[in-house]
Amino acid sequence: MRHQVATAEQAAAVVEYFNGFHDGFIHRLTLVSHDTFEDRDTHVTTGLLDLEIVFAHSNYREGSLPFDQIVKARFTSVRDLQMNFTGAPTDWPITGFHLDAEASPISGDAARLRARMIQPRLMDNARWEQNEALSFSFASAEFCEARPASTTA
Repeated sequence: MRHQVATAEQAAAVVEYFNGFHDGFIHRLTLVSHDTFEDRDTHVTTGLLDLEIVFAHSNYREGSLPFDQIVKARFTSVRDLQMNFTGAPTDWPITGFHLDAEASPISGDAARLRARMIQPRLMDNARWEQNEALSFSFASAEFCEARPASTTA
């Protein structure tokens, strides 16, 4: 099933449907540039970036679905990308993935959406804190449910 996101209402519906990707994790994250070479000495920088995220996920919808659902998301026209991944094994579960409306900081640009991914951080081996591990703004997105990892060849 495909889910298009271009408005705050669609964003809210996707977050609700996937339960904020709670208890999932990022399986793959790919940044795609639209820059090209014109010739050996010249390249064209477009400023256009897309972000592809493959979520491994299990905590959504009712019933006994496989525990290893794969959700592929592609975000277009990504800006203001901030990442804070420590690499610690305790940091990988997703506590929440939020999509909200955002006014464009560039005059005349259309309204954009903002994504924020929250993850737990074990601090001083003593306490947990919630950390914004990934954030970015984007123009639109598409979420596509794929077959569970255990059934893919």
